[in-house]
Amino acid sequence: MWQSLFMKEWLKLRWYFAAALLVNLGVCMKILLDIRQLIQMEHGEMVWYQAIHLHTLFYDPLRYLPLITGLVLAAAQFMPEISGRRMRISLHLPMDQNRMLFLCLLAGLFHLGVLAVLDLLLTAGILLWYFPRELALASLPTLLPWINAGLIAYLGAVHLLLEPSWPRRVFYALVFTALSSLHFAGSGYGWLTPALPFFLLLSPLALLSVLDTGRRFRQGGVS
Repeated sequence: MWQSLFMKEWLKLRWYFAAALLVNLGVCMKILLDIRQLIQMEHGEMVWYQAIHLHTLFYDPLRYLPLITGLVLAAAQFMPEISGRRMRISLHLPMDQNRMLFLCLLAGLFHLGVLAVLDLLLTAGILLWYFPRELALASLPTLLPWINAGLIAYLGAVHLLLEPSWPRRVFYALVFTALSSLHFAGSGYGWLTPALPFFLLLSPLALLSVLDTGRRFRQGGVS
């Protein structure tokens, strides 16, 4: 049955995923062209100075892209289910409800993960083409908090869509907005690296909380 479930999620997400893939590729292409133009217009020493001493993030256009992608994929995946009340029917299928919701979330997170890996590889590859290896590798701990913010945004949006109680929705909206905004604090290479283990722990915790909201959604908001 899980194969059918994944196929159902893929059919819902495929066009939104394709659009997100094109946007991510376009942004990476813009980063490549911007660096190339900067090197052609300015002295190489100036570009080096900006990269090494000023910690200019040439890949800053990627900052909010995972977050926006997470919100879009969550809406594409769960809005049709909520508006048509099909989710409540699906939760009564002969399958453990937590397992079914977990597999749905896994499908959405997988699509986000594919885009995240693509961004990491393309960004590192572009930087390796123009800068030393150390500078390219420094992009990874810088990008990871932004990517994790996308995962938190995805799980938070699903949380809000499934939550039957409006006061709880407002509360969760504030919590997930605060958690996501923490991932964008500071600037420069690896600014949030010391806090990265804590941030990465937030995603599985958010996943568990969505499962609890799914249970209350199935029970019509009864705690």
